[in-house]
Amino acid sequence: MDQKTASGLPGKTLRAGIIVGVVGAFAVILAPQIMQSLQLGPSYSQAVAAALSVAFQLVTLFFLPLSAALIAASLVMRYLASVLTADAAHGQAK
Repeated sequence: MDQKTASGLPGKTLRAGIIVGVVGAFAVILAPQIMQSLQLGPSYSQAVAAALSVAFQLVTLFFLPLSAALIAASLVMRYLASVLTADAAHGQAK
């Protein structure tokens, strides 16, 4: 991995964490309204309603913790990059 790719990785990870967090927050807020507004008629089986309910529950369950983990990983990557850069500069100064 080259330096340019490595330096852009924390920013991409942070953006991904924010996007996942926003999607998770909207899912938590809007999932009940979406499930009620679907009003699955008799042409749909109960299996479709159950599958959609499980999908919304999984999104609300996993997206917010995943968002926090991605944001934390981004911060750790930025900190380690600054520490390694400082160590490399200190090593070259000797």
